[in-house]
Amino acid sequence: MVNGDREGQVGKTQAFVLASGFHQVGGHWALCGEDGKSRLFAEITADPDRPDVRPQEAYHALLASMQPGWTVRVLQIFWPDPIPREAFRSQIEKWPQHEQKGMSLLQDGLVLFLETYPLPFMRRTILEFVLPNEDSLGWWEGIAGLFHSYGLHIAFLSDDDIRALAQWVFNPDLTI
Repeated sequence: MVNGDREGQVGKTQAFVLASGFHQVGGHWALCGEDGKSRLFAEITADPDRPDVRPQEAYHALLASMQPGWTVRVLQIFWPDPIPREAFRSQIEKWPQHEQKGMSLLQDGLVLFLETYPLPFMRRTILEFVLPNEDSLGWWEGIAGLFHSYGLHIAFLSDDDIRALAQWVFNPDLTI
């Protein structure tokens, strides 16, 4: 970055805040930024039980495959994860009803705890690609195969997923 005036600055949020909506590019949903450029999003996941997962090599291959002037951001976001809480609550609700006061108090206390304590968080890894032209769409679609060869999975985000992402990143107190 020269004199802090490069258009794709790290952390620049104006394209999200002033976005003008969504449209489809190929088979993918894109956020139309304030600059008129389409921004495509995908989530990267890995199966922790697979020994062949090599994220550092995957990121290196991704960067090596890019063309000069392209913009890709990797967002690491801590996202509320209701699944562990829901699973624990389901287990508590399956407990047999006891006449013993102690067991009932324990069960009621755990339910109260689940209702009042904040959700646990999981880390999500999101790629944002600023689509420079229609020709680069083939590269975007090919990253699924690129990442798969390193044991990672790509899920392209829908318009609702992108909206939820923007809502969480810029106002996490807003309910999704």
